Amino acid sequence: MTALLDEIGFEDVKASFDAFWRREAPDGPLVAVLCPREDAVPWDFPVPDTLEGRWTDAAYQVNRARWQTQNTVYLGAALPIYVPNIGPDSFTAYLGGELAFLDDDTSWVRPFVDDLADFTPVFERDNPWWRRMCDLIEASSEAAEGHFLVGIPDLHGGGDALAAARHPDRLALDLYDRPDEVRRLMPALTDIYKQVFEEYVRRTSRAQVGTTTWLPAYSRGRFTALQNDFSGLISPSMFAEFFLPEIRELAGYLDNSLYHLDGPSALGNLPLLLEVAELDGIQWVPGAGARPMSAWVDVCRQVLEAGKCLQIGVASTEVEHMLARLPHEGLFITTYCGSEAEGRGLLRRIRPGG
Repeated sequence: MTALLDEIGFEDVKASFDAFWRREAPDGPLVAVLCPREDAVPWDFPVPDTLEGRWTDAAYQVNRARWQTQNTVYLGAALPIYVPNIGPDSFTAYLGGELAFLDDDTSWVRPFVDDLADFTPVFERDNPWWRRMCDLIEASSEAAEGHFLVGIPDLHGGGDALAAARHPDRLALDLYDRPDEVRRLMPALTDIYKQVFEEYVRRTSRAQVGTTTWLPAYSRGRFTALQNDFSGLISPSMFAEFFLPEIRELAGYLDNSLYHLDGPSALGNLPLLLEVAELDGIQWVPGAGARPMSAWVDVCRQVLEAGKCLQIGVASTEVEHMLARLPHEGLFITTYCGSEAEGRGLLRRIRPGG
C-alpha cells in the first residue's frame, strides 16, 4: 500500500512551504483543501468508557487518527496531521496543575497558584500529565509510517500558562499589583517552554523530518504556533511590557513561527507583533461568531504589506474573493469543501496551470 504522504505529493508540498516562508509564490497561491472521502471507512474500533480515557488512551487516539486520515481527501497544500492533545492547558499541567475534562473537546487546568510569590515553575519529567502526553506522541509516531505527520502539541506558555495557573482575572490584577513577580516568572516559563518543545521535537522526529502543529503549515526546521490568548484581556502596552519579549525570544529560537492572533480584542497587539523581526508571520482568526474573513481584508493586507506571512482559514465560497484582493506571496489559505469534486474544481479555478 502506498503511503498517504507519497500519494499527496509530500515532496512538492514541502517545496511549496519553503517558498511560503520566503514570502514567494512561484507556483500560484498556497491553498490547502480538505474534503470528506466518498467511500468512507466505518468506525470499527473500541471507544474508552471514560471521558479521560478518550483523551489519553494512546491506542484509541492512534486508531482515531488513522480513521480520520482514511476518511479525508487532502488537496493542494493540505497534509494529514495528527496532533497529540490533552488540551490547551497541557503546559500548565506539566507545572503541577490538574486537568479537568468537560467533554470530548474541552479541558482546562484548575487554578492552583494562590500567590505568585510562592510559585516557582518546575518541569518534572515524572509529572503524570507529561507521561500521558509522551505516550500519545510515541504511539502516534510509531503508527505514522508515512501515512500522517505527528504535530507539535498545542503549547500555551508564558502569559497563558500564568493565566491558567492563577486565573485570568487574578493575573490581570497582578500586572498592576505584583508586576515584579510576573517579570520574575516569565523568563523561567520561557526556559521551560523551550525544554518542552525540545522534548516534543525529539520524539516526533523519530518518525519524520520537519515539524508541523495544529496550525497546519509545515517547516523542514523547527516550527510551532506562538500565542498568548490572555493578551486579549489587557492593553497593548501591558502586552508589550510583560509578554512581547517572550514572543520575540521564542520566534528567534525557532526556525519558523506564526503567531496565533485570536479575535478582535487582540487586534491592538498586531502593530507590535509586526515589528518583531524574528517572527515570520501571523495566523489571523476572527473568533467564534465573528464576521467572515472577507470582512477582514484590511487586516490581512496589513500583515502581508508588513512583509510577514499570513495564514487564514476561509470558507470555500470566499477563497477566490480573498485571492483576488490579497498578494499571494506569503499567503497560506486553508479551507474545507463538501466533496472531492468541489475541492478539485476550486483548485482548478485558482491554479488553472497547476
